[in-house]
Amino acid sequence: MERKRALRLKRWAFYLLLGMLPVLGGCGREQVADNMILTHKTVQAAQGKAPQEVQPVPVEPSVLSKGMEKDSQGNIIYPYFEMKYDIAKDEKTFPYDHPDIVVGDAHYMTQINDWYMHFNNYHDKTVVIEGYFLTINGHYFIGRNGPTCPYCTGGYVDFEFNSRQDFTGYIHGDTWIRLYGILREGMGHISKDITAPFYHLEAVKVEKIPYNGKGTIAD
Repeated sequence: MERKRALRLKRWAFYLLLGMLPVLGGCGREQVADNMILTHKTVQAAQGKAPQEVQPVPVEPSVLSKGMEKDSQGNIIYPYFEMKYDIAKDEKTFPYDHPDIVVGDAHYMTQINDWYMHFNNYHDKTVVIEGYFLTINGHYFIGRNGPTCPYCTGGYVDFEFNSRQDFTGYIHGDTWIRLYGILREGMGHISKDITAPFYHLEAVKVEKIPYNGKGTIAD
C-alpha cells in the first residue's frame, strides 16, 4: 500500500508539470527528479491537495526558512526545503548598482518563464525586479497580473523568493515592492520518496515602493 501511495504522488506531480511520468527507480529511498520543476503547485499536487486559498496576511517566518522539522513523534514534516547560502553575507556583497538582470515591464512573463525553463542559464545571476508583494500559505512571491503562466502561483505572473525581512504591514496584492535578489536552486523534499530542484530568488533586499508600477503586463 505504501508503494502504491508513493507512485500516485509521483504521478500527480509529474503529470501536472510535464504531461508525462518519469520512472523513478527504487522504493523507500529519496529520488532526485532532475526533469521536474518544483513549484508551490507541485507540492500541493504531490500531497493530493486542491489549490489553497491565498492568505492576505504574511506568515512569519517564511516556509522556506524553516528547513527540516519533525513532529512530536520524530517524523519528518514534508515538504521542507534546503538552502545553501547566507543571506546576511550576500546582502553586503550584492551589486546593487549593476545587477546582471533588470526585469522591466516588457517581457515580464517571458523572463520569469525562461527562469523556470532554462535555469542553468541563470543560476546565481543577480536580479532587480518590481511587482506586487504576494504571500500564499507562508510562501513569499513577487509578481504582477497578466496572462496565464504555467509555472506561476495564485493567478499571478510571479516568482517565489526567500527572505529574512519582516513584512509586517505589507499587503498581499497591494504593496508594490522592488526586490534585489540572486537566482538560486534549492532542494525541495516533497515526501520521503520525491526530491526535486527548487528555483527561487534569494532576496537580499526588499523595498516597499510608495507608488505602484505597471500592475498588469501583457507578455
